[in-house]
Amino acid sequence: MTTRTEPDRAASSPPAEAGAAHWLDALLDRMPRRPGELAAPPPGSGLGPVHGDRGLPVVGMGVHMVRHGPAFQLQLLRRHGPVSWWQVFGRRVVAVCGPEAVQEVLANRDKAFVTGWPDVVGPWFDGGLLAMDGPGHLADRRLLQAAYGEPALEGYLRRMVEDVTAGLADWPTGRPVRVVGAIRELSGQMTTRALLGVPYDAGGRQVMRDVEACIRAESALLRLALPGTAWHRAGRARRRLAARLARAVPQARVRADDDFLSVVGRLVGPDGGRLTLPQVVDHMIFTLIASHDTTTAATVAAVYFLGKHPGWQRRARAESNARGDAPLDVAGLHRLETLELVVKESIRLVSPSPILMRRAVRDTDILGHHVPAGQLVSVCTGVNQLLPELWPDPHRFDPERFAEARGEDRVHRLAWAPFGAGQHKCIGMHFGMLKVKATLDALLRRFEWSFPASYTARWRFTSLPAPADGLPVVLRPAPGRPGVS
Repeated sequence: MTTRTEPDRAASSPPAEAGAAHWLDALLDRMPRRPGELAAPPPGSGLGPVHGDRGLPVVGMGVHMVRHGPAFQLQLLRRHGPVSWWQVFGRRVVAVCGPEAVQEVLANRDKAFVTGWPDVVGPWFDGGLLAMDGPGHLADRRLLQAAYGEPALEGYLRRMVEDVTAGLADWPTGRPVRVVGAIRELSGQMTTRALLGVPYDAGGRQVMRDVEACIRAESALLRLALPGTAWHRAGRARRRLAARLARAVPQARVRADDDFLSVVGRLVGPDGGRLTLPQVVDHMIFTLIASHDTTTAATVAAVYFLGKHPGWQRRARAESNARGDAPLDVAGLHRLETLELVVKESIRLVSPSPILMRRAVRDTDILGHHVPAGQLVSVCTGVNQLLPELWPDPHRFDPERFAEARGEDRVHRLAWAPFGAGQHKCIGMHFGMLKVKATLDALLRRFEWSFPASYTARWRFTSLPAPADGLPVVLRPAPGRPGVS
């Protein structure tokens, strides 16, 4: 790169700290924390207790978490240190923040921790890599790795570029568009053909409605399959997805196509074995859910920051336009270095997956703090991405942090970990980055957008972070487009 864009200090609160002026936050500040110890350490162990907050009866500190996300976890870190706990709806959750504490849990050297996601999100990921541990997880992960190699990624990207180009043609200019909903719809269009090889017609839309039903159930408070509840709707949705995929897998195994389902269906391990039909179905459901939600969150964050920082938007657009009209491939996306910096900085500030869940299978300790068997542990990687001891001026949007000359992300291996780390590191991270960058590249070439200096997105943190108002924006034809002066 030959140009440099200075860090843009737009008049906006940092996402992790936003919302302090709202009446609800003033009320939350007055609520009692009710501090206490998680559990008494075994006598003679030399371990200390984990300190934390009970909060209100029943709801605990749940509203604080939904309202502030990583900012709430930062408060726990400042009050109680890198290992603390908080209560939500009767359940105690240990929060682990800071590079040393996070590394100790993710390294898992004494095998005291397993994935905790099934305890949190429910059965929608059952059979997927996120819900697996042990030899089965390792075997499936090794086999699935080939579905994320560059030859396979080229096929998925080709389909996604075609679909994002077609989808954006329907986006209006000159009137407000709510970016969150529009990006979710666009992601659905890109998902069905790339992952399943089916068009975004009535059948494809039903697939994505079922995916969305499972996503909404992840944060449901009432976890009973009673008619009319999110849990009941998600159960029916997952059964429909499973039935559809069970019918599709045999055809996908024999067709010479390059969608994800076809690639996975044809995978053969070193021993000549391959995934069974139920295994393919479970891995596909997990992939549909995870890839849709996280890439939507990452794209929305980047759209927000590009709109708040027009200098970076112009620089990224110039780079995208400079590639001409040749078909976009994996190598071409890798050459969009400005876009890479912008996406990395956006998901540092607003991480699509700011926590990793683990569960202690026996009594253990974290940095000398006693953690009892069965305890849920929230590994707060999103907090690490906002710590001033790791990131200078951490709430400032400054993509140059990730430039080779500065490399602030390399100060610690867990300073920037939006895709996790260790044996459960996201297997689809390269696919996800390609999808996000392909979407942004198409947006930049077609539109320009900005937000008023006074506008600050108020992020909510339920299943994944998103602006509570849907992020309304007015799009304009991008400079340099045919017919645009």
